[in-house]
Amino acid sequence: MEPRDIFRAADFGQSVRELRRRRGWSQSELAAWLGVTRPTVAKLETTGDVSAALVVRALTLLGAVPTVHLKTTRLVAEGSPDAAD
Repeated sequence: MEPRDIFRAADFGQSVRELRRRRGWSQSELAAWLGVTRPTVAKLETTGDVSAALVVRALTLLGAVPTVHLKTTRLVAEGSPDAAD
């Protein structure tokens, strides 16, 4: 996953979807790990209209490392060259 600037809630959802698919997990599998329903994961991935805590839990579980910069917030997949920034 390439680092990306995050400005909208839906961008977080798109990142969750990409990372979930890379792991080969279904929405139901991710939901089980997070302790939520599959429709909640679908909502997270499409609209981002879920709690910030759930987004952070999902991204952490999937190996993303949120980094905060003064002007932007970026998501970097764990192990990528940009993870050390």
